[in-house]
Amino acid sequence: MNESLRDRRWILAIAMALVVLVFVVRLFYLQVLSPDYAASADRNVIKREVLAPTRGVIYDRKGEIYVTVSPVYDLKVVPSELVIPDTSVLERYLRLDRAELRRRLAAARAYNPNKPSLLERQLDAETFAALQEHLWATKGIYPEVRNKRDYLYPVGANFLGYISEVNKKDIERSSGYYDQGDIIGTSGLERQYEPVLRGRKGVKMTLVDVHGREVGAFSGGQLDTTALKGDDMIASIDARLQQLGEALMANKIGSVVAIEPATGDILAFVSAPSYDPNRLTGQAYNHNWRQLSADSLLPLFNRPLMAMYPPGSIFKILNSITALSAGTLSEHTLYGCAGGFLRNGGRPKCHAHPTPLNLEGAIQHSCNAYFAGSYVDMLHSSKFESFNEAYNYWRETMSRYGVGHRIGVDIPNEKPGNLPSDRYYNKIYGKNRWFGMTIVSNAIGQGELLMTPLQMANVTATIANRGYYVQPHFFKGYYRQQQRQLARFDTIRVEANPRHYDLVVNAMEKVVSSGTGFLARIPGIEVCGKTGTAENPHGEDHSVFIAFAPKDKPQIAIAVVVENAGWGGTWAAPIARLMIEYYLKGQISDKWALQRILDGDFVHLKVPAPEQARAQALRRFAEGTYVAPEPTARPLLAATVAPQPIRMESIAPASALPATKPTTPPIPPPGGGEPQPAPKPDGAPR
Repeated sequence: MNESLRDRRWILAIAMALVVLVFVVRLFYLQVLSPDYAASADRNVIKREVLAPTRGVIYDRKGEIYVTVSPVYDLKVVPSELVIPDTSVLERYLRLDRAELRRRLAAARAYNPNKPSLLERQLDAETFAALQEHLWATKGIYPEVRNKRDYLYPVGANFLGYISEVNKKDIERSSGYYDQGDIIGTSGLERQYEPVLRGRKGVKMTLVDVHGREVGAFSGGQLDTTALKGDDMIASIDARLQQLGEALMANKIGSVVAIEPATGDILAFVSAPSYDPNRLTGQAYNHNWRQLSADSLLPLFNRPLMAMYPPGSIFKILNSITALSAGTLSEHTLYGCAGGFLRNGGRPKCHAHPTPLNLEGAIQHSCNAYFAGSYVDMLHSSKFESFNEAYNYWRETMSRYGVGHRIGVDIPNEKPGNLPSDRYYNKIYGKNRWFGMTIVSNAIGQGELLMTPLQMANVTATIANRGYYVQPHFFKGYYRQQQRQLARFDTIRVEANPRHYDLVVNAMEKVVSSGTGFLARIPGIEVCGKTGTAENPHGEDHSVFIAFAPKDKPQIAIAVVVENAGWGGTWAAPIARLMIEYYLKGQISDKWALQRILDGDFVHLKVPAPEQARAQALRRFAEGTYVAPEPTARPLLAATVAPQPIRMESIAPASALPATKPTTPPIPPPGGGEPQPAPKPDGAPR
């Protein structure tokens, strides 16, 4: 009997062990092997969804919408739920072949079969609407709404910047704000004002059942937060003036920077060649980025901010004020000229003009010999204890005008230019082995001096203000938030005798009325300017011009650089004239001058196909700014016929391009008469 009882116990123990084993195996299968349980576990009971905010809109200074947003759709796939009755629909609307579609689905399954993976990004609304009609029988594919930038004016790409997905460094620097796939401003204003424009993310908490189906809001939605739209900002840019600037700089390389002197507002910021900012949005972003990066003309290079040029003869304005302030020069000081600076063997050379000249005449006719002599005499003047003291006085004065250092504009990547120190020259020539004659090129803005077009425009604004400038900036305010604290931009004062500024300003007015800058004359407006021809060892010299207007209570200061275009008065001056007239009057009165600039070509390359329609639209806009003067003596009314802004839907197809225009049209003589051929730069006024 005892033996029978023991057998029963063993049988019972084995039976119980088998039952436990069955339960363990089943639990192992459910928790480890079963795809249904894994999917439910991955989704968990609560699904947390991050809601992306809508990016803020950018307006121009006149309240016109400049940059806005439109919806695009990312398609995401959950492989474990995927049912596709007909893959040809996806292939057709996503423009994928079958092998690529299978590769993407396999990659999503390999990543995690139960979590959503990106199948296709940034489908436009039209494509998504057409695709959605065919997805009713498809399971496991879900759309996610995002926003892309739309640029209603196809200009200003160099300062607006662009947005793109965050990279690893962006995520690390964000203290947990950004996740993979988020959008961030990558350059320009989009980058600088990212905290303002991006808005604030929201969160939606949803209950899901064991099958992953949504059953309602978690906790009644009390833990949900709404995504807050980014702030709308007003840029200082005049979008129509920017359009005109980019039209005038077509087929040219260089920059135009226009500033409102009293406020430091940047009115126009043209980098040529440029591109349509809409090319760096949507699905074509990667393709267009590679294309623009490979362009030999460097359209992605922000020339107003980063290109550094010898300023040429525009620098004579600063040298004049410095020597006047030092007491080594007066308005009556005379220097002779015999085609060059004789004390240095005729170098730098000069051009034909009346001689001898006083300071006003030297600025008016841009005499190289005058400024070489006054610069050397200042550096060796007995008013200073040593040559080094004189040089450092000159250098410190230039620095106060913003030369040789960053002036703090509110977009990234500004270059400082170059203002050589005495240590630099000691390294090259040896200590106490260099003198005024050694560095005489500084007198005419050549040698080691380098300035960005932004710095040139800022110097012009300083002269226009008679001794101060406000840090140039793009941020003007928040749209319809008048009580909100605005950004503060410093005012920098450059002390000098007011009479010295008046003397220089009067001379700059004569440069335009009867000097080297006569092509910048505007009927009824006193324009003050200075020509410059920046020597270029790699080809034709660069054409440079600075100006402001009106002479009293100036509203616009401008700097123009046209690479490889020769004399400053030939090309840069008339471009400045057209920009100033349009800004002050709302129209252009000289059709011939406008046509000549539009036809000027210093690139001699065919416009890339993606930019042809934009180039045509810009030209049409510029031609629309011309209004014939009235036959009577009455002044022109501002904005009598305002040209229509370029909207993207108004751009003509590339097939509508006109025939190629002449490369170098002639220029009119100062006293009128028949136009003459453009002169060669040999012996040009610097």
